[in-house]
Amino acid sequence: MKVTELGNLAVKYVVSYRRRYLFLFSALTLGFCIISVIGSLKDGMADAIYYSAQNHYSGDIIIAGFEKELTADQHIYAETVPLIRQKIAEAGIKPDKEILRTMQNDADNTLYYNGNAVPLKYVVGVDWDAEMDYFNSLNFTGGSPSPDFDDSTILISAPVAAYVGARTGDMVLLETETLHGQKNTAFFTIGGIVDDRSLFGYYKSFVSRRALNAVTGFAADDCSTVGLFFKNRAGIEEKRKNLQKLLEGTVPLRPLVYDRDGFDDQKDWNWAGVMFFLLTVSVYVSEVTQILQALNIIAYFLYAMMLLIILVSAGVTYRLILHERTKEIGTMRAIGFYDKDVRRVLLVESFILATVSLVTGFCLTLFVNWIVSRLSFAWFPSFEIFLKNGRLLALYNPFVVALNVAAVYAILLAAVYAPSFSLSRGPLPEMLSGACKG
Repeated sequence: MKVTELGNLAVKYVVSYRRRYLFLFSALTLGFCIISVIGSLKDGMADAIYYSAQNHYSGDIIIAGFEKELTADQHIYAETVPLIRQKIAEAGIKPDKEILRTMQNDADNTLYYNGNAVPLKYVVGVDWDAEMDYFNSLNFTGGSPSPDFDDSTILISAPVAAYVGARTGDMVLLETETLHGQKNTAFFTIGGIVDDRSLFGYYKSFVSRRALNAVTGFAADDCSTVGLFFKNRAGIEEKRKNLQKLLEGTVPLRPLVYDRDGFDDQKDWNWAGVMFFLLTVSVYVSEVTQILQALNIIAYFLYAMMLLIILVSAGVTYRLILHERTKEIGTMRAIGFYDKDVRRVLLVESFILATVSLVTGFCLTLFVNWIVSRLSFAWFPSFEIFLKNGRLLALYNPFVVALNVAAVYAILLAAVYAPSFSLSRGPLPEMLSGACKG
């Protein structure tokens, strides 16, 4: 039988028995929709966490210096930066972007305005020009990213601005600690208010690196971290290992760590001067990664349950349909169809039904995820870390989508092949009489 004839015949049968196929169509559509929604939202949450942490900790690979003798202990001397860059070039890892930041994370930071004061967990010194693309990606409730940002500019979060009653253009007083523990202050003008209520951004502000260095007592070109960004995240760990080998013996370096506990243990060691760590985003957010791993277990369980439901639904539906079509299939064989031709028609029918169901299921997935993205999760404490731009967004990984599609096709084939094979080879007289059970 020609392919076109086979396809035309299968389409006619699907249309003719559309009412019989309705239950299986619904099961396939809803089953594929559920596993796609679960998978895409889980991947979207993981991507949102990574994106937030990547920008908060300043890179996919972070070279961080710590000097324990200082109160502002995250410190890399300016003369060490060219040496680090040389080793990065020798490693051949070619980052798409490199940024330097000065971090005041553990200091006693306070923002004052009009008699009000609010603590700041993070004060980040940045090079405005180097990171303007990042600031362009943020949501601003006041002001906007500007090439006119200078050493007198500060960006604060919307919750902090609301607490002290400040607006764009107002002058605020920032108090922080110097590298030797004294208090120091500086006035800044609010250049923008960032709508960030996440765990990373709630009590966070940005100023120029040079200005923060002046307040803390660092040299003008000193920094706390050298961050490396890569558009392709594949092989990040291998790149970190290569850079670690080249830096060993060149700068004081602690062993590689793979989670937050290991990082904290290594920081507890005593040393003099600056000690360097090569870190990745996964090290910083290892506790949150454990939550995602728990979600993975739940997702895999639901995935297996939905595939089992599809298998049972397909098996029951096809046995009922084939039982009703026994005489018809017997007639096909009587007029010259081979048993393999009959099986091919039945399998192509199932393929057509699966394809229509998968397309419908994916469209339903897009609709469900669109609704979810419009929902507010403000009632869920700290859930903002899973959101991007304040929304729970789905991420459609082509490999995962293809795997889901292949799984549905495979399950349907497994459910259809056995009864169709049995029925197509049944005794012809019994099939014509309708007595063949397949």
